[in-house]
Amino acid sequence: MKFTFTDKKVNIPNRVHTYAEKKIGKIDKFFKTDSDAFVTFSTERGRFRAEVTIKNNGMFYRVSELTGDMYASIDSAVASIER
Repeated sequence: MKFTFTDKKVNIPNRVHTYAEKKIGKIDKFFKTDSDAFVTFSTERGRFRAEVTIKNNGMFYRVSELTGDMYASIDSAVASIER
């Protein structure tokens, strides 16, 4: 899986990017061909938003989660895509 990270108006440490690669990389087992993951991190009113878009074989899977912790936003986004 190829990852593209975007940080909008927020500085996210590399450890969060590494964590996102690890968690989102587990979804790759559901796809037969190689896929692209676009992850955008931002803040809104003191809360953290993680937007995950996965492109695979012409299909787009997109989810956006807003929580009080960036790690929780990533976990929630991955759980939503798995469902």
